[in-house]
Amino acid sequence: MYRRFLKISFVLAVLIAFSGCKSSKVAGAAKVKSARVVLNTFEDNLAEFETVTGRIKAGYLSGEDSQSISITYRIEKDKAIWMSAKVMGLLPVAKVYITPGRFQYYEKINGTYFDGNFALAEEFLGVEVDFQNLQNLLIGRPMYELKRNQMIFDDNAYVFLQNIKSILGYSAILDSRRFDLKSQSLRNVRNESLEVEYYRFQSVGDKKFPSKLIMTAKKDEEIVLIDLEYRSVMFNKELSFPFSIPSNYERIEF
Repeated sequence: MYRRFLKISFVLAVLIAFSGCKSSKVAGAAKVKSARVVLNTFEDNLAEFETVTGRIKAGYLSGEDSQSISITYRIEKDKAIWMSAKVMGLLPVAKVYITPGRFQYYEKINGTYFDGNFALAEEFLGVEVDFQNLQNLLIGRPMYELKRNQMIFDDNAYVFLQNIKSILGYSAILDSRRFDLKSQSLRNVRNESLEVEYYRFQSVGDKKFPSKLIMTAKKDEEIVLIDLEYRSVMFNKELSFPFSIPSNYERIEF
């Protein structure tokens, strides 16, 4: 179960969905801002940092399977993502270490590990998926660059719609009042999808950082829900990223 949880939440979470958007509506001029103003305001609200660390309460649900774990996370922006998972906040069960060119994790229950790159994600989607996509998902930024000429105003939100290399649909929705990222989603040509909904942001100083997000991954008839709630956030601490795969663990391939 834990290997499955980690595989989905820290690899496939980068992979999927395209939220259904309603037909575009005509809105009053006072409500609609230019795409340049929208994007600049959105960027100004986001927390800038070199490092961030804290704890996440994570929940997983798929069919009748469910699990809740505590995660200690450390991120050095654009360089590393490190996570250590525990059950009941006490029993270590897994560690994850991701850098721009490498994805590694090991889990203690079955004594297995994975050491590779993002090729699995690229094969799944048919497009390039990288460290930046995953990092941005976790810190409340768009996984892909938002284009000014692809913004519409719809149902009191600013909606950005685009195709990635013609075979992947991507959308991002910004709240028109708070300029928070409400959701972002992907869908590939096989109708495999991921939707990430940002339910709350928290203010850290005068900047914003996610507080709660839910990922819904769909593939064939399977639906997986992953709930991440940031219990603490600390910026610009000096961090280490201890990670060593035990020598007696068995390598697995996906």
